[in-house]
Amino acid sequence: MIQKITDIFHKTDKTFSLEFFPPKTPAGIEKLYETAAELNKLGPDFISVTYGAGGSTRGTTMDICDEMQKRFDLPVMHHFTCVGHSTTELQDIMEQMKKRNIMNILALRGDPPKGVDDWKPAADGLQYCYQLNDLIRTHGDYFNIGVAGFPEGHINCPDKETDSRHMKIKVEHGGEFIMTQLFFDNTLYTEYIERLQKHDIKIRVLPGILPITSYEGLLKFCATCGATVTDEIHDIFRPIKDDEEAVKKAGIEFAVNQCKDLLRRDAPGLHFFTLNKVEPVREIWKRLLS
Repeated sequence: MIQKITDIFHKTDKTFSLEFFPPKTPAGIEKLYETAAELNKLGPDFISVTYGAGGSTRGTTMDICDEMQKRFDLPVMHHFTCVGHSTTELQDIMEQMKKRNIMNILALRGDPPKGVDDWKPAADGLQYCYQLNDLIRTHGDYFNIGVAGFPEGHINCPDKETDSRHMKIKVEHGGEFIMTQLFFDNTLYTEYIERLQKHDIKIRVLPGILPITSYEGLLKFCATCGATVTDEIHDIFRPIKDDEEAVKKAGIEFAVNQCKDLLRRDAPGLHFFTLNKVEPVREIWKRLLS
């Protein structure tokens, strides 16, 4: 029986979870299922599947969520965005989720399609995540709602205090737990928890972990999402950026140390962005258990 993620929280103090993205080809999707099967051997508590910018992979995301739940008998969290949909379309998607027994949602405003710099919702669409939460709640308590958190503040937010107030609104409108964007300085996570607590936000905040496998790729990705590449990261990875094996080894070491420190800071679990690869997440998880 598929559980809500918050029901899992009632049974364990710390969760281990994995995130995948929808491949663009049938062959890629089959490869994804093979990858997920290998990582499922580690015993994750749940899996999540992302949604493309502008809702571009909505059909594929739901198909993958459905298939993974059937194959692995695990809760699979469906990323779900406002951008690119009318409220009628959003309601239709949720009805399809219910038919497939998908009950865990990560509610997001979402990224506009590539090349759209001045996005505005359609007249019959939604602009903010809290509005999506309200729409989800028209289905009563069927869905479990997670929301995205930003330890450094959202890239479009003027300051961290405003970001915290926005999170308060998302929680008041139904958010039940928080999944964070990637970060590499754990003091940011601690400060984020303290900032949220000042706003009486006490739900679980699961840190998002991105194992480093490419220095240049990391720089490009962090430039788009607003995550800081710390001096420590530059010092470790810049000198070895052209040595693939050295980067992989250093990335595993950094992630293991980061995760151990987060757990010492009482993080209620770890959520790994797998990039649809077995390694290095498998090696990191084995190191954490040793």
